[in-house]
Amino acid sequence: MGQGDVPTAGTAAPGTAYREITKSPKPSSAEITTDNAAPSEYRQLYLNPRANEVDGPFCTNVVITSKYTVWSFLPKFTVESFAKLANAYFLVVSALQCIPAISNTNGIPSSLPVLLFILAVDGTLAIIEDRRRHLADEEANSAKCNVVNRSTGALETILWSALQVGQIVKLDNRGTAPADLLILAVHEVDVDHKAGICYVETKSLDGETNLKLRQAMESTLEVQTEAEVSALHGRVECEQPNKAISRFAGSFFVDQHDGYIANHPISIKNILLRGCQLRNTEWMYGLVLNTGPDTKIMQSSAKPVAKWSSINGQVNRMIQWLLLLLVLLCAGSATAYVFWDNTFNAYACATAVPPTCYLSLETNSAVQRWFVGFGQYFLLMYQIIPVSLYVTISTVMFLQAIFMSWDLDMYFEELDVRMIVRTMGLNEELGQISYVFSDKTGTLTCNVMEFRKCSINGVSYGLGTTEIAALKRKGLPVPEVPVSKKGAKVPYVNFEDPRLHQKLTAIPLNSSTNWTNEAEFFLHLAICHTVIPEQATDKHGDAVLRYSASSPDEQALVSAAKFFGFAFESRGLGVARVRVTNKSLQQDASASSELWEFKVLDVLEFNSDRKRMSCVVQDPNGAFMLLTKGADNVITPLLANDNDADVVAATLEQLQTFADDGLRTLTIAKKVIPTAYYHQWTKRYKAACASLDQIDKRKNGHPNDIDACMVEMEQDLVLLGATAIEDKLQDNVPRAIARLMEAGMKVWVLTGDKQETAINIAYACQLMDNDMMQYVFNLDEYPDLASLRASLALCVADLDQVEITRRSLVIDGDALEMVMADTDDACAMFLKVAMECASVVCCRVSPSQKAEVVGLVRANNVKARTLAIGDGANDVAMIQRAHVGVGICGMEGMQAVNSSDYAIGQFYFLEKLLLHHGRLNYVRMSKLVGYMFYKNIILVLAQYFFLFTTGSSGQKEYSEVAFQLYNLAFTSLPIGVLGVFDYDVPWAVGQLYPALYKVGISGDLFNTLVLFKWISASIFEAGVIFAVAVFGFNQRELGAGSGDLQQYGIVLFALV
Repeated sequence: MGQGDVPTAGTAAPGTAYREITKSPKPSSAEITTDNAAPSEYRQLYLNPRANEVDGPFCTNVVITSKYTVWSFLPKFTVESFAKLANAYFLVVSALQCIPAISNTNGIPSSLPVLLFILAVDGTLAIIEDRRRHLADEEANSAKCNVVNRSTGALETILWSALQVGQIVKLDNRGTAPADLLILAVHEVDVDHKAGICYVETKSLDGETNLKLRQAMESTLEVQTEAEVSALHGRVECEQPNKAISRFAGSFFVDQHDGYIANHPISIKNILLRGCQLRNTEWMYGLVLNTGPDTKIMQSSAKPVAKWSSINGQVNRMIQWLLLLLVLLCAGSATAYVFWDNTFNAYACATAVPPTCYLSLETNSAVQRWFVGFGQYFLLMYQIIPVSLYVTISTVMFLQAIFMSWDLDMYFEELDVRMIVRTMGLNEELGQISYVFSDKTGTLTCNVMEFRKCSINGVSYGLGTTEIAALKRKGLPVPEVPVSKKGAKVPYVNFEDPRLHQKLTAIPLNSSTNWTNEAEFFLHLAICHTVIPEQATDKHGDAVLRYSASSPDEQALVSAAKFFGFAFESRGLGVARVRVTNKSLQQDASASSELWEFKVLDVLEFNSDRKRMSCVVQDPNGAFMLLTKGADNVITPLLANDNDADVVAATLEQLQTFADDGLRTLTIAKKVIPTAYYHQWTKRYKAACASLDQIDKRKNGHPNDIDACMVEMEQDLVLLGATAIEDKLQDNVPRAIARLMEAGMKVWVLTGDKQETAINIAYACQLMDNDMMQYVFNLDEYPDLASLRASLALCVADLDQVEITRRSLVIDGDALEMVMADTDDACAMFLKVAMECASVVCCRVSPSQKAEVVGLVRANNVKARTLAIGDGANDVAMIQRAHVGVGICGMEGMQAVNSSDYAIGQFYFLEKLLLHHGRLNYVRMSKLVGYMFYKNIILVLAQYFFLFTTGSSGQKEYSEVAFQLYNLAFTSLPIGVLGVFDYDVPWAVGQLYPALYKVGISGDLFNTLVLFKWISASIFEAGVIFAVAVFGFNQRELGAGSGDLQQYGIVLFALV
């Protein structure tokens, strides 16, 4: 259940007895510009402004997502490129090569062409990527839209880029909103009963494909022509531009014919955001509120925080170590060089008369000669840091990503989804994961809900069996589930129990004024929801009614109501229409069905804090009632004292049984509202909803009148019953989790479900079993912090018992909140216990708590790599907080995928992604990085050792061409091929031995010790190459070491 898409407070049809339009006298022009001016924290604009009314200033509707322009590319790219340590290092080398005193290339910067080549490759990739952005910007800015000309009142076509705040746009069916629009009016099918309802698709904004309902402002929905729209005059006060795509706050003031001003609150239900598409509606008029960078889609398009793999961090540290080594080697050589000069006069050639030396002693000071020698050796040895390091790593990661995305074992045919690599820089990080944090619904389960059971008036209905979790818990094998031969009569319903059908058919005839609890229960399900009905055709061409819902739970509940004869058919402005097929409830029993119309007066929407949703409705007989549904721990305290205690106890016991079967539960309640009280309450509620001050307080989590009114209304409820919905496990989930745990990973499940449901799903997933020591924490068992601390202290003591080898922990959101608030004591003990457990289940947790748990583990175990996987918007914070985020393409839109580093179609694909691709990428990159340093250290040190035989003169041994090609051609291709294609065992073998993955968790293949092993090997081998070159190569008639300098250079290079 998510945020509702039904009419909000005060949206009933005009003219009804219960509707009151908030009005105030029309102010003078002076009052508008002074006393009534919007506070600076609010945005103010005018609808068809008059001469003395000035908008703005506001930004244009030009959208620029590109990074560079023709003029800014060179300076921007240059700054970005040389912000990288390696590029800056080789730029310094090129500059030093131009200094004659130390240059060994005759003052020519020989490393500059290589650096420029690398920068050219990076620059080309940057241009290609940015060109895509330029083309997308050009396409968006050059699109056309229709606006109402303020002067003539006629339609005119302009470019999106020319659109301005305050203009009125006419959007046609399937048209895309060019800016954030306030919906003024829509095309009405029934002009005599205008509803102001339209439908929108928000796929480009949040990835959800289900249609959402939007409504025109009540004070302007009557207008149907350009002339009528041009005649309107009003003012909007709304929030400043922000990135919250699920909410909008403001007030709309419109001049009335009687000289008063109508004031209505603006919510997200009255807004069509840029990028959304108008559907199933011929046209609509919209007032432009935000343009260009101020629109919510642009405000929310900020780049995510960059993630770096652990190997990248280790590479940077290695470069620092090698720079230190380079400085020490250069300093030692420069010192030897000065020492040799100082002893020059002792040589026989220098003491002969006349001197016979072919060299002359330099006259410069020792300090000057030391710095010259240091510079000469620096330029001889600068390639101890490989110039091709980053290019090689990037190329290998790019090719790894391509082959990973081509893996057919990770292709999900049902949704036509392949594995997507969104952050290739984390490929080897997949081979080092220690903790996996997983959502449950839609991640471990299918997120395709089926109505299975219910409890009404204390009686449990539903004979369908859901024994998978119970059998797993007992350690018994799971039998194959027989397929029903009947097939479901209604999609998303799998219910069998003739008793309930008999109860509904046994209602006395024409009892619509005295409904039974069973009838009220399903009528509640048919009205209190956010579902949108759509007329469609099936494969036979017959008209069918389909439900479009943002929540699969609600889709199942509304389908269940239809299954039992209460079919939600359509909705209008503040109206829900239900077709009743139960003859006993119909006024005319001879009719095949009756269409009942309920006025939806107020909707108290669901959010993660309230954990419930309510609707105030007026039935066809004029009675007011409140319909509420939500979590049992939230609804139970709101029940009236005069509820039947036995019924309440029986319902709560049945809720426990449903949860034990792994079912998702909701509690259903209602109450009758006295007419006089409702009129008094709705005035206060609407006034609070129209107050920007109260809206701002609510947005910031402060006490406010809006929440106070909601809480006041949702008291003294009458319990109707409870629902139980099944969400089946995805394919191969238990096998995948078992292998991940066998590989050494610890799996944490973070879910908003009840504790019992979460535990039983954990058993079904093989995340928990009866051989584990289980620690369970909730406020029912431990109602205060002191008892939680005491229990956690006992658990910490248990950690010393060596006979307990496997542990699991379960904690609910309330207990977790209390524990994390006590950072000094309880939180530390919880973390100590949790990190020793093989599995952890956190239930009843909010999206923010999910992210906090991931952050807690990251902060207290710095070396551990974390992975978060989820499929919905409530998982985005968790995915972004983890080292690696994986999104599942599922039923809850694309928010998780769009925020992830990798995207897959099913949870069990994670098994191959980590245990095969991740492990191999880690092994490959460990070899690649170590080898890249090893090969350059050998090259440099072989020459370094040889130069001590030349009086530490700093003479160059290698050919400059060969020296530069060594990195770019001779050594890069072989290691690049290894980095992409090397593997030790195929997946057919690797999946049988998950323990092969453990070397990545422990980091055995790449760490500081491994680096020094590579360095030690290169030093030893460079020494061997030096000895072979000096003593193994010689001209026939001359002594050892008397060959030509270039000849020794060729021998050294060949041996390297």
